[in-house]
Amino acid sequence: MARLLDAIRPEPLLALDTESNSFHVYTERVCLIQLSSRGQDWVIDPLAVDVRPLGALLCDGRETVLHGADYDVRCLRREFGWRLPGLFDTMTAARRLGRPGLGLSALVEARFGVRLSKVHQRSDWGRRPLTAAQLAYAALDTHYLLALADELRAELAEKGLAEQALAEFRRIAAAEPRERVFDEAGWRRLKGARQLDPAGQAVLRALWLGREARASEVDRPPFKVLGEQTMVELARLRPATPEALARIPGVSPQVLRRLGDLIQAALRAGAAKADG
Repeated sequence: MARLLDAIRPEPLLALDTESNSFHVYTERVCLIQLSSRGQDWVIDPLAVDVRPLGALLCDGRETVLHGADYDVRCLRREFGWRLPGLFDTMTAARRLGRPGLGLSALVEARFGVRLSKVHQRSDWGRRPLTAAQLAYAALDTHYLLALADELRAELAEKGLAEQALAEFRRIAAAEPRERVFDEAGWRRLKGARQLDPAGQAVLRALWLGREARASEVDRPPFKVLGEQTMVELARLRPATPEALARIPGVSPQVLRRLGDLIQAALRAGAAKADG
């Protein structure tokens, strides 16, 4: 970290990106921080290294170039308390310029003729060790950003859009993290929920609440604990036998081992509603 800080301290602008593990856990974390200068790329592991000294440098007002910065800004603010007052967002700049493709891959291919792979887009970045392929993928997310920002910045100035873009960058940089709030009535918005009778709705509500509690307990995203359409089918059919239960799409033996108690409790809630 000391060597990294020595290398980037003189740099007037840096490209920045993060990788989080929201697709794989209940409570996400920033698992990688990628940086690029004009001549070098770095990948930092905040799960293994104290990154507070890095934050002091990145937040000192120098320009930081990100692509689609809103999510990264919120994650860095939530986890480390960082603010990036010198933000330049290449996606926002490209949108203001009317570019047809706003994704990083599309912009890099149009500008540099390089097609960025998306094979590791859904990687579990919280698992260790990371592979060489994952690290190479992560590094490429910032490798082209400074040159891309140069082109976009010049075009914004040429078209008289620089001040408007700067105002938008400032708005993004000021974004605050969104607190995770569980909607206890969210089951009502699931596809098919409105067609359920009162007993079915009681089952679906119990599954919705139970799934959230179990997801938090095992640190898994709720959709990986039990699929939403599986919950709706359980609520619609309310299987009365183990054989009927096993025929519900998504109710595998593994699901029954992990969630059999939750499912049975929800079915009992439906039966009680029907009897009442």
